[in-house]
Amino acid sequence: MISKLYLIGKELTGAKFITFIVFSVILLSVSAILFFNILSDNFNRHIKNNFASSIPPNEIKVKPGEGKSVFLFSTGAGKELDSAAINAISKIQGVKKVDSVTAVTVPTYAEASFFTFRYSSDLICAGADYKLVEHDIKSSPMKDAWIKGTPDGVMPVLIPKSLIDSYNNGLAAANGLPEIAPDKLSGLKINRIAGLKAKISFGRSSISALSGSYDAAPVIAGYTDKVNVTGLVIPMKSAAEINKKFNKAGRNMFALVGVKDHKDFEYVKNRIKGMGFITETGESISSEILKLKETVNAFIAAMISLVLILAATAITFCSVTALWGRIDYYRIMRTLGASKFFIALTIIIKFSLTGFLAAWLGICLVEIFKAYILKSIAIPGIKLTFDIPQSTKGAIITAAAIIPILASIPTIIRMFSAKLDRG
Repeated sequence: MISKLYLIGKELTGAKFITFIVFSVILLSVSAILFFNILSDNFNRHIKNNFASSIPPNEIKVKPGEGKSVFLFSTGAGKELDSAAINAISKIQGVKKVDSVTAVTVPTYAEASFFTFRYSSDLICAGADYKLVEHDIKSSPMKDAWIKGTPDGVMPVLIPKSLIDSYNNGLAAANGLPEIAPDKLSGLKINRIAGLKAKISFGRSSISALSGSYDAAPVIAGYTDKVNVTGLVIPMKSAAEINKKFNKAGRNMFALVGVKDHKDFEYVKNRIKGMGFITETGESISSEILKLKETVNAFIAAMISLVLILAATAITFCSVTALWGRIDYYRIMRTLGASKFFIALTIIIKFSLTGFLAAWLGICLVEIFKAYILKSIAIPGIKLTFDIPQSTKGAIITAAAIIPILASIPTIIRMFSAKLDRG
């Protein structure tokens, strides 16, 4: 037993220069990998805290599927965005909420006059839940009106920002009319302003009229850019009541799907497309954040892989040089009765211990000099931290002990099969 321990010690102290090179390669590799790993952790933390958390994920606008058409007209309806479809979308993994916008499917007509000026037009109305437009309704009375409803003959409405822009840049500019200031709309009761009158007729338009049509006085609750339609936005409850009054089925114009995280965005969008619906996302911030994160992490992973490949290559050449340089010593050990397994074991112990000590020293050096490194490295907008998790330390030490063994095994096999027993 003592003789075996002596031989193992002899092997550990042999080929000092080659052992020093292997030790240095592993030490530098561990330091580089730790640096890249810490840089990756800091970058991902920065993205999460400054982008992913502060910028909410994009919403996905979902429309009914496209129907068949001949020339200008549709010959068949596409995939309907009904309540069952809304429910199915809400169950997709990664979906946080689904807000639908329902069309008023009865003829609707609007009239407005200001002293001698008169304007009338057929109108589109869309119903939206309070949760979807709550940030666009500024006054408490209007919030209550949207949730609880209003007396007969009064209708709270939101004007889409796109409609205001179209009026200001088109109708007002072309006809010398005053432009609308969106911020002044909240709580505006049109019929109480001298000379200004307005009404909305439900069940009647310039084309058709239904029995039981009635008028309502609009009360402007504000403006919105959440529901982009060329008409007025009214409470979802009111839209449902109007459709029911005239025995018309409600029809969802579109739905806005919110996702839980940026990483869920593409998955949810593709699942909805697979269900046969049309999706609109515009310029996706979620996709850009994920692309930036993936690009940087891919670069860091490539650098870590490059370091590992170079280290493994260097260790392999060093093991070849060390083992072939000590071939006569191993022959003597065989002559004295040492088995091939024992000789291989001493070599494996040497390289494993070298890797273990080099990795341990590399981690200690990083811990000792991390304060200096933090002062020396400054990345604009990113506050670096050098916290190395115990799991990372364990993985690095384990890899540093195993890689030299794997790099030396081919040389050991070749040496035993071709040279060791020759006199």
